[in-house]
Amino acid sequence: MADLTNQQFFNLLLADIAMAAAIRTVEGEFVAPENYEPGKIRTAWIAAHGDEALQRRVFALANAGLGSLHGVDGEQLTKAAEKYGVPIDAALGEKIAQFFTGKREAVLRYRS
Repeated sequence: MADLTNQQFFNLLLADIAMAAAIRTVEGEFVAPENYEPGKIRTAWIAAHGDEALQRRVFALANAGLGSLHGVDGEQLTKAAEKYGVPIDAALGEKIAQFFTGKREAVLRYRS
């Protein structure tokens, strides 16, 4: 995988957590793919599921989940990642949470 910016890398991780949660919600089960790489959960699931209606349901849930994950703290993020097999340790979870908090605060300062 090419070098990613922090924003790209963090978004892929959060998107995979959200996608895994959406898959579990719609299908009732989810198993993370072996040899995890950021973005692999979404890519593997799309390759295995061609039903467009099912894809729309899962993507809608995943997008809502992704928006929510941008606002959680590092501990919650780490727990969610562990639940769905996305390798985020406590330090990385905190770094991701701080990154998105910083982005939100920058927007608020800009708009003020």
